[in-house]
Amino acid sequence: MNSAEKSALQKKSNLILLLTAIIWGSGFIPQKICANSMTAFAFNGFRYLIGSLSVLIITHFRLPENRRAWRITFLSGTILFLAADLQQFGIRYTTVGNTGFITTIYVVLVPFMGWLLFRQKITRSAFWAAAIALIGMYLLSTSGKALSTIYAGDGIVFIGSVFWAIHILVVGKAMGRVDAMRFSAGQFLVCAFWNLLCWLIFDRGNLSGVRESIPLLLYTGIVVIGGGFTLQAVGQKHADESQAAIILGLEAVFASFFGILFFRESFSFIQAAGAALIFISVVISVKGTPNLKLPPI
Repeated sequence: MNSAEKSALQKKSNLILLLTAIIWGSGFIPQKICANSMTAFAFNGFRYLIGSLSVLIITHFRLPENRRAWRITFLSGTILFLAADLQQFGIRYTTVGNTGFITTIYVVLVPFMGWLLFRQKITRSAFWAAAIALIGMYLLSTSGKALSTIYAGDGIVFIGSVFWAIHILVVGKAMGRVDAMRFSAGQFLVCAFWNLLCWLIFDRGNLSGVRESIPLLLYTGIVVIGGGFTLQAVGQKHADESQAAIILGLEAVFASFFGILFFRESFSFIQAAGAALIFISVVISVKGTPNLKLPPI
């Protein structure tokens, strides 16, 4: 393959990844709507079940085969359950835009969680990225006012971003050991299992809002989870890893756009500056963290 063909293939991959970011950003719309009509356990349980089934179609209904593969798949799905539910609990008490940008901070947290869990080295750029992200989150969440004015949902979403960071690390450990598509189908299925179990125990299988939200559940399951993952897998085959991570990070920008379009959300100048700082911190972190891949969230 000559340089011209390689460049054309990379551009095509970047466009596929951009479409992925748009799809992921659009996923916050049904999340926000359903946050007010059904419980987080019901929403995530059904959407991840649908997402798992959509990926299983691609794998011809094959899941990870051996016990070792299932252990890391089960662990990843359990962490995904915690991350997704904290995000869903949080979005009910904050805006779509804030949820998108604060969730994206997980990219910045990856090096620190890597050090904490696996004693991976932390680069100097990671500390700069973390400092900029914290300033950005403060401006985004408070508009520069006292910390007491922060949305409760922002704090919950931020805790969720810690688990998204851990999820990235676990996915990184799994890649190369497990077939990617089977792994994803499996972890989505585990996430659905935990959510549906909690839905039966804590919500007593309450179907309130579920029937009315079937189209939204199908969209998030098939398009956002199943379609988004497939497009990401195709796009990252020939894309530069740093470029791929930054393009996928645009999910937060598109989430904000859809929040403005569908929910008439607005950003003050200070909040917009905070959002910009968060995105800058993501770019700094990506450039300073080799081989960083963003799994679908």
